[in-house]
This record gives sequence, C-alpha cells and structure tokens, in this order.
Amino acid sequence: MKQYDITLDTFVISDTHFGHKAVMKKEPIRKIALKRSSFKVFDELSVYNWNCAVGTEDNVLHLGDLYFDEGYKYLARLNGKKILVVGNNDVGKLKRVKSLEEWSICQKLKLQIPEAKRIRNKLKNKFGKDLKNPYLNAIVLDLGGERVMFSHFPVMNRKKDDRFYLARDVLDEAYRLCDCSLNIHGHTHTKKTYNRFCVNVSCEEIEFTPIQLKEIIKP
Repeated sequence: MKQYDITLDTFVISDTHFGHKAVMKKEPIRKIALKRSSFKVFDELSVYNWNCAVGTEDNVLHLGDLYFDEGYKYLARLNGKKILVVGNNDVGKLKRVKSLEEWSICQKLKLQIPEAKRIRNKLKNKFGKDLKNPYLNAIVLDLGGERVMFSHFPVMNRKKDDRFYLARDVLDEAYRLCDCSLNIHGHTHTKKTYNRFCVNVSCEEIEFTPIQLKEIIKP
C-alpha cells in the first residue's frame, strides 16, 4: 500500500485556487498582494512565489482546492514533487491532475501509523459506507514528535449546517481515535479556527508561498 514520504523538509500549502476569479473578491488580501507586486495576473504571482521557494527535487504537500477551470494550465509549471490531499473543490477535477507526472493524489483517509488497522475497523463499525465519502481525505502520521493529521478541512470546527458534515464527522472522530496532537489544514482561507491544535496553511496565511513543515513543527 502506498506510503506518502512526508518529512520536516516537505513544503506545504493549501487553497491556491488557480484560475478562480471569484476568490479575488472573497479574499481581498489577494488583490493587495497583487497590487504590491510587479505582476498583472494573480496566478502568475502565485507561480513565481512557489518556484522561488520550491526546487525541482523538493516535496510539496498541497492540502486541497488546487485549481478551477483554466487554472489547470499553471500546474505543470510548479516546481517539486507534489502530493494533493483532495479538497472539496477538487472533487470531479482530478483526471487532469492525474495526467501530470509530478503529481500524486491522496483521495482517501490514509493512516500511516502503527494502529491504523485497529482504528480503521473502529471507524468502519461506526460510520460504514461514509468512509468512502469523496470528501473524506487526509493523511495521519508521526512527525517531529507530533502526531499530525494533514487535511483540507480543519477538525472540530465548522459552520452550522455544513454541507460536508458526513465527511467531517468521520474526520473529527479519526483525529480523536488516532490521538493526534496537530491538525495542519486549509479550507478556511483567512478565517480563524481558534483551536490551538489547528494550523491553517491556506495560502493567504503564508504569504502565498509554500513553507516547510519544520517552520511549523519544531521538535
């Protein structure tokens, strides 16, 4: 079974939304960043920032909401060997990503910990077919003295009547059963979770530039 190679040197980012025009209105900080740059197109700024930080042999973990519409054209220009943990806006758009050599896709709840089998059985007994929900995507592993869940959605935090509640219920329970100490996530952009165990790496929060996990996890 495939194991994802994630180390403290791995870069992480989320919610690039390449090609998504509406996000420029929803997240005004993007317009501010563009105005301060020498670029006329925000996606060109994003590619530039990415490639200034990431080398061709570096590993990058993208925590979802990668691209919209014609934003696909930017993906092949991004440095590094990339893993995409599928976000809610990626569902239905993965065929193009799969065609790119330097991208791999995590489209499941992947437990890379010794107790994986026991925990998965508990989740199966409680949630059954919901474990196959296309929005239930995350990687859990031990890194730098922390047990980390990498996910698009933050755990233990959602708005009332969240339409992804079935996947998020499983995600919250998996975080608890795995005894995770840290959740590195995206989805919320500039909105705060106020959970001390949640670290938001939506690109707005990290200056639209991938950062290494050793900047977050300091053993």
